[in-house]
Amino acid sequence: MSWNIFEVVEFVVDALSLLSSDSSESNSGTEKPLKRKKSKYLVEQFSTAFTLISCIFLFFVFKDPLLVQNSFQTVCIAILIGMVITFLCCFALYLLEFFYFKSFLSMLFFCTSMIVLWTASVLFLYFKSVLF
Repeated sequence: MSWNIFEVVEFVVDALSLLSSDSSESNSGTEKPLKRKKSKYLVEQFSTAFTLISCIFLFFVFKDPLLVQNSFQTVCIAILIGMVITFLCCFALYLLEFFYFKSFLSMLFFCTSMIVLWTASVLFLYFKSVLF
């Protein structure tokens, strides 16, 4: 029995056409598909809000000189903590199947704004709380 590459390709194309025709036939029945009204730029709005909130936090942190000996080390550790928290948030969004974007730049803007937000939050908590 010899394998013909064209038969294999034809089988794959037939299988794909069957899969795509099943999903289109189920929607073409008497029931109407539900249309949910979504905001077109919802991810960008969240990213912009995260960035504005982080700018406010960073303003309160850096308006006075930092009173620690190694401010560079403190900021680097806060950035690492912010990146870890952002990774956990994005991973949770991925598991809940909410981590999808229309373009790479929107994903990059969202993740960067989350990193900046969590870093600013950690710095704000560290410098303005009485716990540390």
